[in-house]
Amino acid sequence: MFLAILLSIILIYFVYNFYVRYGPYGRLISRVPGPSGFPIIGNILILQGSQEELWKFFISLHKRYYPNWKIWGFHTSLVSISHPDDFEKILNNTKHITKSEAYDPLHPWLREGLLTSGGKVFYNNIKMYIILLLHIWYTHYYFLYCYNILGSKWKLRRKILTPTFHFNILQHFIESFIEESENMTKSLQNIGDAVVKDLTPFISEHTLNTICGT
Repeated sequence: MFLAILLSIILIYFVYNFYVRYGPYGRLISRVPGPSGFPIIGNILILQGSQEELWKFFISLHKRYYPNWKIWGFHTSLVSISHPDDFEKILNNTKHITKSEAYDPLHPWLREGLLTSGGKVFYNNIKMYIILLLHIWYTHYYFLYCYNILGSKWKLRRKILTPTFHFNILQHFIESFIEESENMTKSLQNIGDAVVKDLTPFISEHTLNTICGT
């Protein structure tokens, strides 16, 4: 009995490892350079350390694999991009906008706004599942209406905010951005030889000045 369980675990291990490495997702993500990892767990072990150590590690990856690199663990991968052309392609694409699980902790605070909404609706309430299935059984039109209204939340809010942050409008504020950046640089220079480890007060002050000036 024990041997059968052990063999089953080993078989599941190899099947899962094969799926992760050679499945559609694995073949796609393998094209992105990055540090090699262990089977299944990937780079989990090298991510154990302090925030300072992890920051230095990420900087070293950026220098080694510029402009794009990846780390991964189990079935999840993290891809870092640095080139402006890559940013442009991603930010201009409105098809793949589903947010990952990394945004879930923000939902109790920010709810499903433009930052956290992924353009799709997931019902985590069993009552809503039952009601939705009954409506689908009764008439598919309600389902289409529900999906079109709720599923397009991200696109609707993006459409409302886009004119506000249009490139032509932001051009008028560049002088304010430059001015406050120079003021922040002067504030850091006025400190003298003191070592500043926390830039939050400086960034907060001059960011607020920039917001008020625009």
